[in-house]
Amino acid sequence: MGGKKFCLFGLLLLLWLNPINALASPVHLQVQNAPTGTVLMSVARLGGFNILLADNIGGTVTVNVEEEPANILELIAASQGLLLEKYGNIYVLTPPDKSNALRRVHSYQAKYARPADLAKVAKLSLGEAGKKSQMTKDNNIAGNSAKGQPAEKASVAENSSRVLVDESAGKVVFYGTDAEAQRLQEALQQVDIPAKQVSIEAKVVALSKNAAKNLGVEWEWSKLPKYPEARKTYRHEGRENERVEYEMRRYYNGKNEDIPGIIQFGHGPEGQPFEFYFSAKLNAMVTDGKAKILARPNITTIQGHEAVINIGGEVPVPTQTVTETSTTNTVTYRQAGIILRCIPRVNAEGQITAEVHTEVSTPEFVTDMKAYRFQRRSADTMVRLQDGETMVIGGLIGSEESRSMSKIPFLGDIPILGNFFKSVRHSHTESEVMIFLKAHVL
Repeated sequence: MGGKKFCLFGLLLLLWLNPINALASPVHLQVQNAPTGTVLMSVARLGGFNILLADNIGGTVTVNVEEEPANILELIAASQGLLLEKYGNIYVLTPPDKSNALRRVHSYQAKYARPADLAKVAKLSLGEAGKKSQMTKDNNIAGNSAKGQPAEKASVAENSSRVLVDESAGKVVFYGTDAEAQRLQEALQQVDIPAKQVSIEAKVVALSKNAAKNLGVEWEWSKLPKYPEARKTYRHEGRENERVEYEMRRYYNGKNEDIPGIIQFGHGPEGQPFEFYFSAKLNAMVTDGKAKILARPNITTIQGHEAVINIGGEVPVPTQTVTETSTTNTVTYRQAGIILRCIPRVNAEGQITAEVHTEVSTPEFVTDMKAYRFQRRSADTMVRLQDGETMVIGGLIGSEESRSMSKIPFLGDIPILGNFFKSVRHSHTESEVMIFLKAHVL
């Protein structure tokens, strides 16, 4: 008992001899079984801020911690189950049974974000006091509340039920004090901002096997490589110049940087390759009939939300169910064609991270089974693109076999002899579907 009085007397003497204003640097506080209200007043004095305590704050607290005064105040309040609110430079501490008198219903009108997403932020903000109370063990703070037990678990559970979502009105409704409302308002305004929109330009191209292979080899350069094969040059007296390997760069968007999607072919007089963008060569393939543009859809979506491009239709698939007493025929429809799913996300530097799923399904009718067989080609990837950069998804290779017959009418139908008056042609073709995606941040 004498040690307790001496420790508390020393703390009060220190405060009386050293009046300070708004102390932000860490202080070392050590008390044992001291009245909670007295310790809180002492911490407020150390921090240079005003404090208002309810008259029924009781219990004792043992503290051995080195922290900033404001943090010590929060830790003690959490360990005792007290509600801590800040109004300007005044800290108000009330026990749980009186904290409800300061609470009322508040609402926040969502502007851009979904109310359900904002509600998660609100619950997290209200639950911070419960999380801070878990720090007391590390800082060696212990105490007994007025009712003999801490209210940490009850506080966390209570916070999680104080937030409701009004989807029809687009509001987040929560029950709390004015200080909590102000804190939530600031937190929600930081996340309730206009999300960036991303425009996705897609070009779906079908190429023959040779054309796809040729294009796939040539467009892969992301920057111009070194050219050790540069031709020899000679001085005027006939001696050979020194051959130097060098790396070529071109100006792109007004900057001396790598050119995306560039291809090279052939050699010029100085041994350097001719160059142009792969889109130009692709257009040339389309003109020559070696490639066919199946679709060129454009779609705009908000970052983090999925954009879906569906090119095709639904194919009826008959299903027969046979039981002991009956046979039931049903028809279901299956999606066929080209399906593109993309979830773009824009980082702080303006780069686009895209999660892409592509699927190409082709129905083929099987005469013997009198049903459709689906050939499905798909690819999944996640890439990072610059604004306006093009990515290519290839390798969606498919093969098709066809059988055609031509004959002379009547004569071709004669048994055995009719084979001399008709011809059957079997063909096998392979094609590759390539998808070009270009993303722009709006």
